[in-house]
Amino acid sequence: MEHVERQITDGPAAPVGKTLRYADMVEIGTWFNVSHRAVANWRSRYADSHPFPEPDVIIGRTPGWSPARRSEIDRWAAARPGQGAGGGRPRKAD
Repeated sequence: MEHVERQITDGPAAPVGKTLRYADMVEIGTWFNVSHRAVANWRSRYADSHPFPEPDVIIGRTPGWSPARRSEIDRWAAARPGQGAGGGRPRKAD
């Protein structure tokens, strides 16, 4: 899967009387019972081979995803390479 740079532009203001809510990496971490650092690691570790879904909003330097995208993020996590996949120290040759 090829990583495509996403253009970041200023978003529109929320309609008067409405506040938009986004899930940050802390909340996403609670979905999977991991820390927000684990989510940040997923975003960088799998950027080329299995990119994490791009955020819908960035507030300051904090990315946010619409909670409506949880099923997409769940599918991403289910397809994430498991422990020991493609890494670690090579075994000694006999």
